[in-house]
Amino acid sequence: MPSLDDVRATLEAARHGYLSTASPDGDPHLQPVVFQVVADSIYIAIDEKPKTTLRLRRLTNLEANPRFALLVDHYDDDWNRLWWILLRGPAEVLWPSTWDGAEAAMVIGALRAKYPPYASMGLEERPLLKLTPERVVRWSASGSF
Repeated sequence: MPSLDDVRATLEAARHGYLSTASPDGDPHLQPVVFQVVADSIYIAIDEKPKTTLRLRRLTNLEANPRFALLVDHYDDDWNRLWWILLRGPAEVLWPSTWDGAEAAMVIGALRAKYPPYASMGLEERPLLKLTPERVVRWSASGSF
């Protein structure tokens, strides 16, 4: 079975994915996200794009049921170029009041380096999602990444 290290370069180059969470009663929720790989985890910021609340469904789902799935894929009309990576495991919602300052600074810096719009956003004042993959599955039409 592949590990995060086996797909790290592909994930670092990928621009977005789809985060799946489930409510306590099993109601699925799928959300497009941007992310960054830092050390052995994948981080997702809750950014300043318009939202009515910070109590987003993905956060409340993960607080009640901390299991996630993250799908990152590439589609091409040339089907020889298709690939996907599916990661599963536990997630944590990291609120600014509970952050390790060094970890938060490293993660926010990495997110800002990958996504220029984050440079002007106050990510330090918003929650982060920390995904720790326990299972990594990958597939490509060519058989390699």
